[in-house]
Amino acid sequence: MINYTLKQLYSFEAVIRLKSFTKASKELFVTQPAVYMQIKQLSKNIGSDLIRTNGKLIIPTFIGKRLYQTCLEVISTLESSHSEIEQTLNPESGHLQIAVATTTNSFVSRILAKFKNKYPQMTFHLEVTNRKLLLEKLSNHSADLVIMGEPPSDLPLETQPFMENPLIAIAHPEHPLLANKKNSINTLIKETLITREQGSGTRITIERITGMKFNSDIEINSNEAIIEAVQAGLGIGFVSKHTVKLELENGIIKQLNVDNFPITRHWYVVHHSKNKLSPIAQRFKDFIIDNSDL
Repeated sequence: MINYTLKQLYSFEAVIRLKSFTKASKELFVTQPAVYMQIKQLSKNIGSDLIRTNGKLIIPTFIGKRLYQTCLEVISTLESSHSEIEQTLNPESGHLQIAVATTTNSFVSRILAKFKNKYPQMTFHLEVTNRKLLLEKLSNHSADLVIMGEPPSDLPLETQPFMENPLIAIAHPEHPLLANKKNSINTLIKETLITREQGSGTRITIERITGMKFNSDIEINSNEAIIEAVQAGLGIGFVSKHTVKLELENGIIKQLNVDNFPITRHWYVVHHSKNKLSPIAQRFKDFIIDNSDL
């Protein structure tokens, strides 16, 4: 029988996740030698090396990778149980781990403010990040809820659309193509096109629906930077209409009429199907769906 303690599992999980004994010790509020001893004892109890080091790089062995997944499941179960007990005693409190796509910034903060006003005792951690990291968070169960564009089809997820997400083409107010009532895709591809990085939901959707392949060397991983580039006259950009509401209203940029645009997608609230939502997470999910017009 393999014996290990929760302290050993927490130490091992932190070292692998943070790739550092020092960072793990700081997070766990113990000394670095204490963390090292926990890993050493855990390896002894299991009867196998769990990590390899290459300079400062910490790499889990095959057994280490398997154990890391076990650690994630055990810790998730324990923390979920602890959270449920706390929230059963006070169902209007609790803590939310929320991860959202960068393009949702224009409305997520407003929704959170309304929700926090309704449940003032709750706390939350909000991470605004790109699609690649959102998918990682869904895979490793490190977020209660994720708000994103089109969810992937290769993960077991619970998904719920709650708001339209129109993608539009934007241009400098003096761009000559604005004089046309409608522009074809063939006309557009002759221009300098500015888009998100490869792998972004916006880019994937545009290429799939229009058949357009971006031939520009300009890739930007921030919607704000795309808007600024268009304002500077660098080229034509593609963004969610939600992110440029004020700029359009003030005439800083203009929406360009193009065949097949706007492309109407939806925003989704998503979580892993194996994750049982805490009461506060379920309330927030319901709140998003019921208040999509906020």
